[in-house]
Amino acid sequence: MKTTYLKITYYTALCVIFLCLNSCASYNTKSQEFQNDLQQGNTEQALRDIDTNPFLKKKRNSLLYYLEKGKIAYLNNNYELSNSFLNKADAFIEENKKALSSNVLGVVVNPEKETYMGEDFEKIAIHYYKALNYIFLDKQDDALVEAKRINLQLQEINDKYPAGKKNRYTSDAFALNLQGLLYEASGDINNAFISYRNAVDLYLDNKGSFFGTPLPEQLKKDILRTAASLGFTNELHRYESIFETTYIANNTNTESELILFWENGLVPFKEQSYYNFTILPGNRDGIVSIHNEELNLTLPIPISTSYGQKGSFSDLDIFNVAFPKYVERKPYFSSATILKDANPSINFQLVENYDVIAFETLKDRTLREIGKVAIRLGTKKISEYYLKDKNADLGALLGVFNALSEHADTRNWQSLPQSIYYARIPLNKGDNTISVSLKTANGIQKEEKTQVKGKKGIQFKKITTLQSY
Repeated sequence: MKTTYLKITYYTALCVIFLCLNSCASYNTKSQEFQNDLQQGNTEQALRDIDTNPFLKKKRNSLLYYLEKGKIAYLNNNYELSNSFLNKADAFIEENKKALSSNVLGVVVNPEKETYMGEDFEKIAIHYYKALNYIFLDKQDDALVEAKRINLQLQEINDKYPAGKKNRYTSDAFALNLQGLLYEASGDINNAFISYRNAVDLYLDNKGSFFGTPLPEQLKKDILRTAASLGFTNELHRYESIFETTYIANNTNTESELILFWENGLVPFKEQSYYNFTILPGNRDGIVSIHNEELNLTLPIPISTSYGQKGSFSDLDIFNVAFPKYVERKPYFSSATILKDANPSINFQLVENYDVIAFETLKDRTLREIGKVAIRLGTKKISEYYLKDKNADLGALLGVFNALSEHADTRNWQSLPQSIYYARIPLNKGDNTISVSLKTANGIQKEEKTQVKGKKGIQFKKITTLQSY
């Protein structure tokens, strides 16, 4: 009888270990099929791959499904389809803000069992891509509405966090710059100047660089030009002094211009790191404090002393905790320059660095959610030691399960770019040949050409290079 019981326990343990290990693959691993298609430029196949991905078809991953489909449809130049999915993503976030029941498993077992609600910067990126979709659909007013929503939603997100635990990502300089470009495209120079000024001041308030993005030279030119055209002499002199320059009106024809966006690489993906926490000496009456030197982090873990009265807490010396971490993907192309009709080259300028934003916002969120980690660990340990009091073997088996089921949430919107650049290009009447020379760190070059018809006003186009190491 005892032998049979031990066999059952043994095989049960093997099944538990197999199931846990099978479910511990990261989202990056589970999404490799459509990501490989993206890097090869096969966006049609990538859209089909998402529909057959079993992980993305789970209800708790609905937001991730909408985000990936929306971005890939954008890459496929299907802007109506892209906005239909991004609108669903936007609505999903609003509808699930107060839904807490689906998060119980995440708190006590595995955060990847929660309904995915997106990182804060991902929620903001929805409006950026909706704005671009509207731009390419020639719906400038709708694009401006979405661009305005970016900083409004950032403020709303940050307002809900308690003092001392707020995001450092509280505004977005690129969103303000984009607003300026859209206002200018609509002929509203006054509001364009205000938006450019707000963007410039945000950079200046952060010592000239905002989340890994230095103040673009083009933005400096735009605020000086619009201030001069509006006769805002005091503002013009103020920024001339700050930039240590003198504004000289450009005689080049700027009645027709192209704003060219370049999206390069792919955003970092999430994996998990395991950290050992060691119990600290002191009071163990209901609370055990554990500490990790690498993270310089101490967690108070609730441990009920009503269980385990027959023994001591000596088995609680080591705790294993899983935290998500971002892994950087280095873009294949490191630089790009623009030639227009064989004229001197124009350089792209960085306007958004999702690499830095992702790392910083995850750090902020981790510090806010330490309490949930403590509850998860405490719940596991209480259940483990309660069962040990009843049956030592089953208690040990639960301990194995708890250790293996300790898993970080590795979901993130993986089709976003690593970085976004832009350039402002004057156009001639008629046909203009725009040539973009892409270069790798090893000196390998690739050239892309596009034809643009010069017409009065500002036009917008994009190029994308998703290849990453």
